[in-house]
Amino acid sequence: MDIFFIVLAAAALFGLALLGASLGAIFVAWRQAKRSGLSVSFAEAQALTKFFDLEEEFLSACVQFKQIDPKVSVVDLVRHCMADGDTHKLLVHWKQLKAAHVQITLKSLVLYDLAGKDMDQLILNLNREYVLMIPEINEHGLSAYYYCKFKISGDSSGWITPDIQSFKTTIKEKITLAMLTGDLSDFEALAHFIQEEYLNEKFWKKLCHGQIIDQQIRISKG
Repeated sequence: MDIFFIVLAAAALFGLALLGASLGAIFVAWRQAKRSGLSVSFAEAQALTKFFDLEEEFLSACVQFKQIDPKVSVVDLVRHCMADGDTHKLLVHWKQLKAAHVQITLKSLVLYDLAGKDMDQLILNLNREYVLMIPEINEHGLSAYYYCKFKISGDSSGWITPDIQSFKTTIKEKITLAMLTGDLSDFEALAHFIQEEYLNEKFWKKLCHGQIIDQQIRISKG
């Protein structure tokens, strides 16, 4: 029994030693970041301990990221750097995206960068607007006109290429179904119902991570 307690005490002391060393490393990283003008959370300071040598150059880049967007997490920057990413190159891309008023998270930019995406092309895709138009859908003695201008969300546009023809088929089916089963006494109300229930934000997000810019439906007697 005495041996058991000795082993238990030794394990506890070893655990405390490891914890002390870990906390000490976190404090050192936090203090070094602080001296460089970078305010970090406990989780961010802990991430910084992954570096064998915490360079001032990296900390300076982190400061600039935070100045542009305080919500940026140093944890993401550490992960990018540990995956052999170029932090300063990433900073240039981040500035480009912000100047282009693109809504995108740093995590998505990190993935784009590590995947070797062309940044100029990416910015074009991030700002690109798509138009989908179905000039005439005839069903049940009615005629419907559909128009939508949309874009792909910034976190997805680098991975998704919209299939307009496929989208047209899906949307036409939904409008046709609504024309067959909806209230035909008020065309304006029916069009509004289709937009709110069938072709709403949830539909476009599931379809292609799309964001509606403008959407119009007009229904009339065929």
